[in-house]
Amino acid sequence: MILLSVCSVSAFFWLALLFMPVRWRMSERWEACDDSQIPHSQLPSLSVIVPARNESDSLPLTLPSWLDQDCPESEIILIDDESTDGTEKCAHSISSRFSRTIRIIKGTPPPPGWTGKLWALQQGINVSTGEWLLFTDADIRHCPNLWRGLVTKAIVEQREMISLMALLDTEGMWARLLIPSFVYFFHFMYPFGKVRDIRSKISAAAGGCVLISRRALDAIGGLAGHRNALIDDLALARRIKRAGLPLSLLLTKSVVSIRPYRRLSDVWNMVARSAFTQLRCSWLALIGTVLGMSILFIAPMAGICAFIGQTVSPAAPIISSATLLLMAGTYIPTIRFFGLGRSRALTLPIAGTLYMAMTVSSAMNHLFGRHVWRGRRGGNAL
Repeated sequence: MILLSVCSVSAFFWLALLFMPVRWRMSERWEACDDSQIPHSQLPSLSVIVPARNESDSLPLTLPSWLDQDCPESEIILIDDESTDGTEKCAHSISSRFSRTIRIIKGTPPPPGWTGKLWALQQGINVSTGEWLLFTDADIRHCPNLWRGLVTKAIVEQREMISLMALLDTEGMWARLLIPSFVYFFHFMYPFGKVRDIRSKISAAAGGCVLISRRALDAIGGLAGHRNALIDDLALARRIKRAGLPLSLLLTKSVVSIRPYRRLSDVWNMVARSAFTQLRCSWLALIGTVLGMSILFIAPMAGICAFIGQTVSPAAPIISSATLLLMAGTYIPTIRFFGLGRSRALTLPIAGTLYMAMTVSSAMNHLFGRHVWRGRRGGNAL
């Protein structure tokens, strides 16, 4: 009876979620194109700021895509964040083959209270001249016309900040299982439509590609207001929205992450470094999260397994099977976005169980003071 009751609660949640498409439909999308609504001569100036720490392997795949952008009055500022792998030399070598120049800044150690990435960005901001700023990671490839199209979109739609969730790599068994579900869960927690709605309190951003106007950044007092944030993209979005400034978060295939996620540990470490921070480091919230995810993802599978073992009545597997179908129905738009077969929608409970374990792992990292990303304290959610 207990298992049947828990399975019924799970079924009720997924049925209710089916009628809240804003949390799973993935309708907030944008792709770059060459149809600009604003003449080149009227586009504002743009500064592209790239923090790079030991990125000599990434830059040959990403830097050419920035240097090829057709955007007048734009500059690229790369901050060599104390790299030890020849990042600066690699960037110079690549840029020498293009007509566009790139400015490389020798990064300095962060002052007390600053995370490494935010201090690197701040050093780029200090020397930048653009009316708009584009923060992007060194392992992100930009499709043609991205800069021009994104600035145009911000101006036409009167957005002070737009961030794009980079298309993550799904090569390999673990990536196909966990990357689409990562995006699904992020969208569930921060519905992109609600982020766009100025009346909603929900805010979010994807740190791999963030366009923000200088006037908006100045209006909130710059990056210093969240200089010690472990999840800097969410902190920036929160401050922008609290200031009453319009922002958007969009799915796209025009911004591509080249970072592979071939092993379970690749995804595990990405999630575990920030999941507990998203729970505001609350152990009570962790207990609630584990309990909730157990009901949502483990209970339906347990109901079916218990029936196979002939330990429960037929009602439990019927309810559990219906729950899995409801769950899969909300997951299909995400699976379709990544171009995977619909049958993969049935893997969501497995992914959910693994993410629950990653969240617990994140809490253990916090307990023992393990907040390290690429050799530095701090990092963004995506």
